[in-house]
Amino acid sequence: MYLRGGGLGGQYPGDREGDYEGPGYFDQQYPPSPPFGFQGSLRNQDPTPGRFYKPHSQEPPVDYRERDIENRTVEDDNGSFANSTEQRKSLRKLLGRFADKTAMQGVGYINSARLWYSKALWIFLLVVAMGWMIFHLFYLITQFLELPVQTKISLGFNNLQFPAVTLCNMNVVKLSELPKTSVMFQNLVAMTDPSRFKPEDNIPGGPPHPPPQPPGGRKRKKRFVSEFDELENVTDYGDYYDDPSLRDDDFKNAEKNELYVLGDTFKNLYLAMPRPVRVTAGHQIQDMLLSCSFNGFKCFPINFTLVNTAQFGNCFTIQSSSYITKNPGPKSGLTMIFYTQNEEFLSGISEGYGMRLQIHEQGTFPMPDQEGIFISSSFETHIGLRLTDITRITPPHRECEDGIAFKSLNKMEYSRSVCRIFCEQSQSLSECGCYSHDYKEFFHFSNNTNQNKWCRTQKEIVCIAKVMREFNQQQRKCSCLNPCKEKKYSLFPSSRQWPTAEYATILMEGLCEQFPLKCQRIVNMKTDPRSLGLNFVKVTIYYEDLNYEEFVEEPEIATAQFASDVGGAIGLWIGLSILAIFEVIQFFLELCAYGVHVWRFKRRKSREMQNRKRNQSRKQEPNEYTSRGDKYFPDYYKRHKHYENSTYNTH
Repeated sequence: MYLRGGGLGGQYPGDREGDYEGPGYFDQQYPPSPPFGFQGSLRNQDPTPGRFYKPHSQEPPVDYRERDIENRTVEDDNGSFANSTEQRKSLRKLLGRFADKTAMQGVGYINSARLWYSKALWIFLLVVAMGWMIFHLFYLITQFLELPVQTKISLGFNNLQFPAVTLCNMNVVKLSELPKTSVMFQNLVAMTDPSRFKPEDNIPGGPPHPPPQPPGGRKRKKRFVSEFDELENVTDYGDYYDDPSLRDDDFKNAEKNELYVLGDTFKNLYLAMPRPVRVTAGHQIQDMLLSCSFNGFKCFPINFTLVNTAQFGNCFTIQSSSYITKNPGPKSGLTMIFYTQNEEFLSGISEGYGMRLQIHEQGTFPMPDQEGIFISSSFETHIGLRLTDITRITPPHRECEDGIAFKSLNKMEYSRSVCRIFCEQSQSLSECGCYSHDYKEFFHFSNNTNQNKWCRTQKEIVCIAKVMREFNQQQRKCSCLNPCKEKKYSLFPSSRQWPTAEYATILMEGLCEQFPLKCQRIVNMKTDPRSLGLNFVKVTIYYEDLNYEEFVEEPEIATAQFASDVGGAIGLWIGLSILAIFEVIQFFLELCAYGVHVWRFKRRKSREMQNRKRNQSRKQEPNEYTSRGDKYFPDYYKRHKHYENSTYNTH
């Protein structure tokens, strides 16, 4: 070792200047410099004369680098990086810095608390607050994932699209066209002729000349009931559609009403005829329409579309995209006057005068038997409309049907009622090979390839009755969703007696101009104003107001509201904001980085230990370099061999 500056002593023996004073110490003869090629082994030594000292009785100077290597070796052998004091201080420093800087409530008090019970109290409060925060967040997330919906109701004001209007005569088949119908149908009409019924038979004491009783003394009963019982000999349709085994359990043994049986039999016989025959036998719009106007402008029979229904025969729908209401009131609405042709009524079948009216959304299929109202003859009926516009929410909150695919397939606008009909009849087609003839017109308008496959035989009718019973008992179901957009119309009718006797004369003149062949019969009714008025119907349909109700479904919890609720819950319980949350994220990232650093350090030290052991095992074997060095510099290598080995190990 070399001397300390200023003659100061060192910490270890041999470091003090006085240790190397005395005679003959500097007279030592040093060996010559090592030959060329061995300088590398002495790269850490200064070959300048005067730096190497004579050995003495005391221990040689301590090599601090060797000591440092030994200390690090002991540390690697006795403890890991993560458990060392220095690294524990680094982790404590990381935690302390987070506690001092974070905006999370309570953490700073835990770090700065001097008393153990104060620290424990703040830890307890923080844990409780975090528990309630987790519960609150769980509630908010669960509620948001349920996707609740709320309905927003508002009032709008705008020009309004006029709805479609469908009207039907209360008489299904004209008397003059009866010969064109089937024989069974004609027989049924003949059996219901009122001339066959004699009310005087029910007078107490009997008629003046009672009819003879049949042999066997058959019990006498009401004439019209007995006549209805004889309908069973006319057709087998009653047996087909009235199988008691297919009824509901509560009505298997119940007796059906005779008038209902008559109407059902009449409908079945009517639908059994081909569509051209049914259309021809019914009333025509050009024979009934006397006047038509919308907003003061004329409309004509060509503007009406014919729909043949099972209950009312020929019905006519008027609709146009150009019918826009810009002002409220009757003058801006649709006004029509009809001649109902009461002389063509089937007296035993038709039960009353007037028309059936349905107001529905444009493009939808009319179903006046389910959704219509009656308007009376000899009355002027005003129907005020109020629009309700419904917009339903789309997935993922709720399921609804946009109707695009349905319209492309069935050539009509989607409605839930029509969807249900097509669904039920489609399942009947797949299971029975036919569909109910009540829905012939649906398949006709949809241009379905199966429109002629309606049930005819008793086996087919029994099969379809079983399918319909399963639908009624909820054993089969149809997935018919509500339309995403729908318009509903509220009707507010009012009426008055119409026409007056004087105005009836004007109507008769118009009838004679339109129907010259029937003019004489119409003029004969002039003497009976009531009978004349029963042939006319006037109806006016209009919007009461251009205001409309708008129902819009929307999410009850919007995304922005959900984010606000979550932020409020976190801020309420532990006082974190958006930026403070990133502090926590950064802290966890630093912890992860610290863990990765510990792992990498331990792996590196493990490799170094393996290399050190490998080098030590190699140095135990003789080495040519070592042998040559010992030969030329025996004293030097003996004294400094331990330093050379340490130098090789470190490099």
